[in-house]
Amino acid sequence: MYSSASNDSDLERNVLNRIAQSWNHRVAVRQERLDLSQYYDASIPDFPIAMVPFWNDPEFACLQQADKLRFLAAAWIAYNEKAIYLEDEIVQPLCSLLLKDVLPGVSDPQVKQVLAQIQVDEQFHILMCLEICNSARMRHQLHDYVMPEPRVGLKLKELLDTAGTRIEYALMRLAYASVAEMSINAYLNQVATDQTIQPLNRINTDMHRRDESAHSTAFREVVGSIYKSLGDDAKARFKKYLVKALNDYTEPDLSVWISLMSHLQIVGGEAIIGRLEQASRSTRSKRDYTTLLSLFDEIGIKEELDFSFDAVD
Repeated sequence: MYSSASNDSDLERNVLNRIAQSWNHRVAVRQERLDLSQYYDASIPDFPIAMVPFWNDPEFACLQQADKLRFLAAAWIAYNEKAIYLEDEIVQPLCSLLLKDVLPGVSDPQVKQVLAQIQVDEQFHILMCLEICNSARMRHQLHDYVMPEPRVGLKLKELLDTAGTRIEYALMRLAYASVAEMSINAYLNQVATDQTIQPLNRINTDMHRRDESAHSTAFREVVGSIYKSLGDDAKARFKKYLVKALNDYTEPDLSVWISLMSHLQIVGGEAIIGRLEQASRSTRSKRDYTTLLSLFDEIGIKEELDFSFDAVD
């Protein structure tokens, strides 16, 4: 089930070989652990103010500085817990299915090695995020905050409930994991390159980002091999699920902001969220589609996907 001596001719072996062979000295799990007791300045934000869509809202701007810093710490926790969710609920389950050969095109031993490495990376990212979240919770007395389940996860669960076969279930998971792994860098880059936040938070996110850059490349090769190995009906289904995944990932999800307003009892929170909802009606969340689009061009499906990549901010 898990190991095989067969080879898949459609795989780009040189790319996967480089990823597999560089793992020992490249990934975060092999680096020295960060000391979470260092590099912290209580006057520096935990999370970029540029990523708070209502930072300049008149009512929010009136808050005390201490309240704003605590809000940013809670936003940092939610940011990392969403990353945990994507790793644990979307990426890891797909890797597990691929290791069991539920889908064709991935039976090559080196592919399975890379998939197993990705799973190790993702588990370590979960540990990194948990530790950095616990640090922020203790520093800012945020022990009781609970992040709501991301909208994209709820949408995927609804879709999975409609799966009639194991293959269809796997194709649904493949679509959502593909979008997650091949377009997450925009989500991580904003924090990893922001010089205004806690250095520790930026370094932690940059370690995650570097791993995900390799995952994006690996997923491109793996998904391409799977797609080329599918029959016509399965290809059509996968393209349909890709479009749904792209829409679900880019539709604004305000649930975190709503939960933070409620938990922190922000004065005027309902009005602030109301204005945000109004402003968000015609917007889409930002993603980095470079790797996805190169894959879609290679396998010849870009023009077949009913999704406007240019329309995303």
